[in-house]
Amino acid sequence: TTVVEMSPAKKIVWQYDAKPKTGYDGQIQIHSYQRLKNGLTMIAESGNGRVIEVNKDGKIVFELPLKLEKPNFHRDTRMVRSLDNGNYLVCQEGEGKVIEYDRKGKIVWSFAPDLNGRPRSPGHGVEGHGTEVFGAIRLPNGNTMIAGGNNNRVMEVSPAGKIVWSIDQKELPGITFAWMTTLELLPNGNLIIGNTHAGPDNPQLIEVTREKKVVWTFKDFKNFGNNLVAAQVLIGK
Repeated sequence: TTVVEMSPAKKIVWQYDAKPKTGYDGQIQIHSYQRLKNGLTMIAESGNGRVIEVNKDGKIVFELPLKLEKPNFHRDTRMVRSLDNGNYLVCQEGEGKVIEYDRKGKIVWSFAPDLNGRPRSPGHGVEGHGTEVFGAIRLPNGNTMIAGGNNNRVMEVSPAGKIVWSIDQKELPGITFAWMTTLELLPNGNLIIGNTHAGPDNPQLIEVTREKKVVWTFKDFKNFGNNLVAAQVLIGK
């Protein structure tokens, strides 16, 4: 329930503690946050069912209520990102949808993955299959790249909602996808994707080209186990 900004010397220089909003007395979980270009900090509050922007004094200066058919403090949101147009791209795991909201709370785009020809199955590992989406980023070409969570695939979706590129669960040699999480576009056009709950035989992070060639993997099951959910690549000079 807490977001902190920490210096390299491990000193906390800013923090925000999420509290239940008026009229709600349940639990809160934070699964996404982002420092915005204007200095504010975006925080997605599952349970409160909202995306907020907080200033340096910890005051909420903007609130975006989410449209939730199945509200749940653990599953309202996963990855949330501010777009260049000011809108928010929100992965609503419990709804099985990626939704773009404008700043007035209107839904201007959405995509709901299907089961990709396989039956739904329980579990978090490679055996689990569903539509609980985790990550999404807007690409420079206007399409949306989606890490499908337990959909076990990564998809590029057009504004019209058509899948124009994808990597399926067993399409990369020697790698099986489980819960697809981290999603980052590198300057060279490659993707970093996170493969969570995939067991000790599979990498937790994968760099892949648009031609679906694996150029780098990271696997450290001893330290991270099945729980390496989020990662960020830092590009040095």
